[in-house]
Formats: sequence, structure tokens, C-alpha cells
Amino acid sequence: MNDEFESILDECISALQAGIPIKEILAEVPDYADQLRPMLYAAAVLADPNPVLVPTERKTALRAEYMKQVATLPQKTPTWQDKGQAIYHILRKRLTYQIVLSDLITVTITAILTLTMATLILTFIAKDSLPGDTLYSLKRMAETGQLLIPLSETYRRGLEESFNQRRLNEIEQLSQQNRAAMVEFSGVLERKGDKLWIIEGYPVVLPDDVTIQGQPQEGDTVHVIGLLRTNHTLVADTIRN
Repeated sequence: MNDEFESILDECISALQAGIPIKEILAEVPDYADQLRPMLYAAAVLADPNPVLVPTERKTALRAEYMKQVATLPQKTPTWQDKGQAIYHILRKRLTYQIVLSDLITVTITAILTLTMATLILTFIAKDSLPGDTLYSLKRMAETGQLLIPLSETYRRGLEESFNQRRLNEIEQLSQQNRAAMVEFSGVLERKGDKLWIIEGYPVVLPDDVTIQGQPQEGDTVHVIGLLRTNHTLVADTIRN
């Protein structure tokens, strides 16, 4: 907008405020009429604190004609078919690809967050569970998940040692409570007998059907899976090194 046009616009608005009709104002500046017309009409509306765009008489006539047309419409109670068609049209407009995709993403994110929160809560509750308890499998799953995180080998070994110490503590707690359960742990094979091995200080009975993987020797670290009986006897099911 150049200085000349701004000057002409100011003069036209002043003339409008003085009561001169818009048509007469535009006739004085025909070269700028197309640009000035919308601005002057807008200024006229803004200048009136209570503009009446449609005369009251005209609005009353239009309303009377509308009510007359409504009165001539047939009075019909909607049937179930009409209701079904109405619902169909609503759903058709609602179930667009973008809306369905957006809703699906929202539901998926909500489900993931809910599942994550539930898992975290249950994992916290399960941290003190023992073999044979309902939540013990969740405790082991959480440990396995931690081991799958791609961190350094040193950190992973530290986690494995920490989890193995948990297994040993669990055996102690089960023994104190005189409970039987399937247990597993890793430890050093301290003494190797015919049917009895001492592993990490625990006497481990080897039944005839025990599975031994590899050829463990005294001083080796072995992994034991077995049954802890109520008489504190640990019977091996599988031993591997």
C-alpha cells in the first residue's frame, strides 16, 4: 500500500464519517474504486456499534415464509429403517481412513502405556517373590528383559552375578520356610562325589536320571536346576558347565 493510496483512503473514510454515501465517494476516485469499495463497506460496518445487515422487516418476512414451508411438510414418525439409515450415514462420515487410523493409533498408545504401567507395578510387587509364588515368573521375566538391554559386557556380567545371588538368597529363604520348590543357581563345584556334589557350599544329590551337560570338574562353575525338598535336600535335575 503506497503513500498516495493511504492518503486517498484516509480522505474517503473522513468523507464516510461525514455522512457522504459510499457510491458518491467512489465516484470521485474511479481509479481506486475496486480497492476502496470493500474497505469502505467494512469501515461503515465497524463504525456502527449495532449494524443491521438485514432489515428487521425482511428478517420477519423470511421467518414467516420459512414457518409456512415447515407447516406444509408431511408429519412422519421415523421408522427403524430411517433410524438405521441415519446411523449409517453418520458412521460413513465418521469412519474415514484418517479418523480410523488416528483412533487406532490412540488406542494402541493407550494400551501400550497401560500395559507398561501394569507391568512396572507388578514387577515392583513381585521383587520379593520366591520360587513357587504366583508372581515369581514375572520377576524372572523382568530380569531377562534387563539382560537383553545392549549395555557393556562388564555391566551384563555384574547383572548376572547379582541375579545369581538372588537365586542363592531364595534357596535360603525357602529352607527357612521349609518350602519345596524348583530352584536354579550357578556356583563353583567344590567337591565331586559319586551321588553327591558340593556346589557353592550346597550338598546336591545326583539321582540316576540326572542330566549332566559337559564334563564338569572340581573348580568349574556350573549351573544347577533342581528340586529343593522340605527336608532341605537339593536334588539335581540338570547340571551344566
